Amino acid sequence: MEAAPQLRRTFEVMPRDGLYSMIASLPKNSTSLAVQAEEAGADAVLLNIDGDEGSHPSHFGSYDLHDVYINDVISTLSIPCGISIGGGKVMTEEYWERIMSSQFGFVEMYAHQMPMFLLSDTRLKKLAAISTGYILEQVKQLSQMDGVQAIDMATVPPQGRGTPFSTLDYATVGVICALSSSPVLLRTQKRLTSSDIAKVVGQGVRGLVVDPCILSGTDEAYKDELASFGPRRQFPESE
Repeated sequence: MEAAPQLRRTFEVMPRDGLYSMIASLPKNSTSLAVQAEEAGADAVLLNIDGDEGSHPSHFGSYDLHDVYINDVISTLSIPCGISIGGGKVMTEEYWERIMSSQFGFVEMYAHQMPMFLLSDTRLKKLAAISTGYILEQVKQLSQMDGVQAIDMATVPPQGRGTPFSTLDYATVGVICALSSSPVLLRTQKRLTSSDIAKVVGQGVRGLVVDPCILSGTDEAYKDELASFGPRRQFPESE
């Protein structure tokens, strides 16, 4: 039984001011970086555990190694905190219950790594990440499932991360937005210009998940780099 379920702050995908939401996937489970993310205008943050090959180096490690840092972030921030779980450890029901002892408000996993018992857990919403290799019918069906709050397009393979956003990427975003019954988030695994962001938002993207792979990697620059992806920076006329 949860000690304080009222502490779970649910992330609402629908963007503020009719623009788009910004979710910061933290480079590491650090309270100082999480505070910078909130100050930069993030609508939510993602803590990370169990990273597998291709993840940011600081995302490796199980919940049991990160729980103190995770709980400190959650207790410090006033915005929703989610947890992104990679495939570095087999997810069992026992392990999931240990993770659920922290009061995060939503969970993200790649759909092919998410067990059915987690999908069926009604205590919180899920962001279902999609990768390369998924067929369109699978993505469409996934977007219609109960408990799936949004689809996170995280489809760039490791060798392509950090390269410029391309015309093919733009076309893929359009296809996914058109077929998805759930809001679509775009993980920034490629470098996007202000024009690129405006175009994908125009296609129906409801939020950006800012991935550390396109940032400089320095803690000192994190707040400013993250703020550059925010809707107020892209659409200043909305102020």
